[in-house]
Amino acid sequence: MSVAAVGDPIFATCFELIGAVGFRVKSGAEAADVLKKLVEEGRYKLIILPERFAKDTFDVRFTVMRKGALWPIFALVPDPTGERGMRLEELKSIVCLAVGAELEL
Repeated sequence: MSVAAVGDPIFATCFELIGAVGFRVKSGAEAADVLKKLVEEGRYKLIILPERFAKDTFDVRFTVMRKGALWPIFALVPDPTGERGMRLEELKSIVCLAVGAELEL
């Protein structure tokens, strides 16, 4: 399986050590641009992103989900910046839209 990791140099290097292809970015906007290119190329089945880029990359990831594409799978993982829970909030918002009510979790 082809795996890509998009993040700051330390994040990308960590995943390169286990065989992923690393893409180094400095900001969320840059991460979204790189992610869009990777999705268009279609070379990677799994794309790993730090959780702090969840909001910036949402539009690209949502477009893939809306198409019903099986690939790529996006893995948002916590990183040492301390920003956590963003993915959980994103999932909560999607579920709320699906059921038509605000959920308290």
